Parts: sequence; structure tokens; C-alpha cells
Amino acid sequence: MNAQALPSTDRKTSSSAHLPAIDCNAKEQLGQSGYLALRDVTCVASDGVVTLHGRLPSYYLKQVAQEITLGVEGVRHVVNRIEVLAPAGRAPLARQTLAARSV
Repeated sequence: MNAQALPSTDRKTSSSAHLPAIDCNAKEQLGQSGYLALRDVTCVASDGVVTLHGRLPSYYLKQVAQEITLGVEGVRHVVNRIEVLAPAGRAPLARQTLAARSV
């Protein structure tokens, strides 16, 4: 068997080798954003697609997390599965209140 390495132009091999780095880089960028809540967001990468999971207190922070992740090298697409929940002791979001009244 030939012991030579595959050429670096092999997209499948090179993208697979960088997937853990994308996870780590996205997580690092979220942690350095200045928004403490973003430190709890998890990132899972597969073929340049990063899926975000976690819970945040606002839609603004959900969007910030997505934009930060899109800026990470190697990320082609973001699947944002972050849930938006009001922090404990705060009033629920307006649409949650309306939904509860209609039941």
C-alpha cells in the first residue's frame, strides 16, 4: 500500500480534518463576544454547517450568536436551534402570554 498522503486539494479530506476546529473556533468566538449568555451556546459542525443549541433570554442574542458563527472561517451555513426563554423572575414574552390566554 502506498504511504503517501492524499493531496491537500481533496476537499472531503481537508474539510473533515477542520471540523473540530470549526466547532472550537465558533465556541471561542461566542465566548469572546462580551455577552455572557453566549458562553452557554453549544456548536456542532458537519461539512461546514454549524448547528447552534442552547437557551438565551432574547431574540437579539439569538441573532448575535448566529452572526458571530457565520463569521467563523469554514462555516458555510448555520442552523440556529437556540430557544429564547425569559430569564427566571421576568415576565414571559408577549406572544407567550397571548398563547396562554387563548387556551
